[in-house]
Amino acid sequence: MPVKKHIRPGKIEASPNGDALVVNFTSEVTHLDEDGMPISVESTQEKREVPVGQAMRGLTTSEDIRSLAREIVEKCRYIPESKTSQVEKVLNKLYALQTDVQFKDFAGATKSSTHRTTGGDSNRDRAPSQLEDLLPFASMHSVDDYIEELYEEDMDMKVQGARKLLRLCTEVPVLEQLADHSTLLGVLSRELRENAKRSYELAVAITGIFLIFANFSCFHAALSKYQCGEVTMHILEYETKRRHALQKDAGCHALLDRQDHLLQICILVLRAISEETALELKFVKHNICQMLPPLLSRQHEDLLFSTLNALHKLTIFEQNKDVLIGEMPRFVELLGHPANEVFSMALRLCYNLSFDARGRAALAEQSAVVPRLMHAVQHQSTHKVALKLLYHMTLDPPVRSSLIRTSPHLPSLALQLARGKEQEPEAIALLVNLAADEAAACLILAEDSFMAVALKAFKHKNVGMLKVVRHIASHTASRSILLDVMGGGDSSSYAWLVQLVQMVKATAADRHDVLVELLGIFAALDCPEVPWFDLCEAGLLEPLPRLLMVGFAEDDVVLEAVMLLSLLALDSAAAALLPSSKVIGLLPDLLAAKSADADLLVQLLFLVQCLLMLEETRDVLLETDVPLHLMDLVRSSSQAEAIELLDLILAVESHNDEPRWTRRIQECKFKLHNQEWLAACNGQDPERSPSPDASKRSMNSGWGTTEMQDSRREEKKSRRKKGR
Repeated sequence: MPVKKHIRPGKIEASPNGDALVVNFTSEVTHLDEDGMPISVESTQEKREVPVGQAMRGLTTSEDIRSLAREIVEKCRYIPESKTSQVEKVLNKLYALQTDVQFKDFAGATKSSTHRTTGGDSNRDRAPSQLEDLLPFASMHSVDDYIEELYEEDMDMKVQGARKLLRLCTEVPVLEQLADHSTLLGVLSRELRENAKRSYELAVAITGIFLIFANFSCFHAALSKYQCGEVTMHILEYETKRRHALQKDAGCHALLDRQDHLLQICILVLRAISEETALELKFVKHNICQMLPPLLSRQHEDLLFSTLNALHKLTIFEQNKDVLIGEMPRFVELLGHPANEVFSMALRLCYNLSFDARGRAALAEQSAVVPRLMHAVQHQSTHKVALKLLYHMTLDPPVRSSLIRTSPHLPSLALQLARGKEQEPEAIALLVNLAADEAAACLILAEDSFMAVALKAFKHKNVGMLKVVRHIASHTASRSILLDVMGGGDSSSYAWLVQLVQMVKATAADRHDVLVELLGIFAALDCPEVPWFDLCEAGLLEPLPRLLMVGFAEDDVVLEAVMLLSLLALDSAAAALLPSSKVIGLLPDLLAAKSADADLLVQLLFLVQCLLMLEETRDVLLETDVPLHLMDLVRSSSQAEAIELLDLILAVESHNDEPRWTRRIQECKFKLHNQEWLAACNGQDPERSPSPDASKRSMNSGWGTTEMQDSRREEKKSRRKKGR
């Protein structure tokens, strides 16, 4: 059977010992039929080494590197011409490793791949060419020899073998080969379990190897197979217990510093491999949440950051969060740490815990938390998270009130942030929360900039700031102050209210978020200083009939409009304008459509009561079907408020010569009061409580009506005549 061979070029990299190029490629063998058509394809991953050690000796310029790269491409059939630039880069890297010199042309690329500038540890800033200062030279050809050294009785030999393996692991291309080794990870796991207590250097070297593998998720399965995470967890547990004994000895400061380094590596390993939920749950069962917080009392910045980072991830689980809330004082203390990384991570940890009400309460108990958060807001790197945390802390009324008492400058800061050009939603949300507290609302009004911020919000229809004004208007103590401040010192000036009226008229129904806040501001202004009659003359009543039509506006808009009408009905001057409006005629449909909405129904019933109390609106209301719907409410749910309104209508019509609703209301009340008797008359068991449907049927069955009573009287008369 004929075959066709094809080579697909792959990655070109440096060999571990630095004296050859490793050329990766895929060999494809295509089997053809008699007609030359492909039947199947077999692919094999292969690699070839191209020795370059001798050829690189004597190179002095970048042109020499280019010439050598072109020569290698010409001679090696596995490297296409298009890969010449890649060969040049690898050669430059090998040259840099051998001589610690980089050619200009490739310095940027090599530097980006070999240097790390994360800060905090000088060892992390070293180039691979300087690794020999820290770790001994190692070659992939001698891996088995290094593993054999781990079996030696001499501890120095064990440490030397582990350090050589660590050196190999710093070369990423060979990690896959090391992970696939039949005994490497198993031997390392066993040595760490058995000899970590005997040698600090051995524990650091082996956990360092685990950390390198743990940074790549593709090796997590291999680490789990040999229980590398569990062994690291045991080392962490042992060292944390040992720490308490070492801290009592004043001469152990140097040993504590070394232990900090080992603890940091262990935490980083566990943090990296805990992407697997099953492993993380195992660590939780070993009480990792109880082990980590005490480490936050140390001064080692890298250890603090690693510990906070691990705790930050652990807060995702409910059971961990419940444990960590009790450690809140430790976390808040680190909010004042001078290292920005530590401070930022502590802030994020507190933010995670603040999603729970108990976490917010625990935060509020720390007197230093708000000043430190206010300081964090001033820095760009922590600005957003600090604002969100303050927002969470002001969600609960009791916590919010205590924060205002201890930090009276918080409302001023929130208003200052909300008036910025960016109009940050977090800052406005914080101001909304604060405005819901009466004391904070008064402090907000005391700021000179409040009037300008409010007028700007009116102009741009900023929903958040409109909500702030609405909250302020809802408090008895701040309501009159609001009128005075917005009037420019004159509470009788209501130009800003007229502006709000024009906004209500101009806002379309699809902007229900704006309408809710605008109508809510009016509905909250329950005070005699508000000139309701003048506002109605300015057009306040005009949009209400449109908004009260069933199905036209959202329920929350309808609710605010009904509450506003109640205020107008309580003002004698404004109430006189209601009969000429169409709003009263819309109430029957609203009562019928919104009877299932408890909040809206209560406000509708209160509005009906207000309208019944005034002679100008009473007659117009009684000409509608509102009493009929009140009777339906009584029959369906026995609303106490509806019964009281029916009694009020009876009292009102008792002074009329021709009452319209009195007889129907009396019949309704009779049926409601005599449900059992009516059920018995219908042939039902009087002892059995009738179902709501049965009650409705009995009420509508005719018993108690005038016609039925007349027929029973005629029947009695005929019986008397027969008896005679």
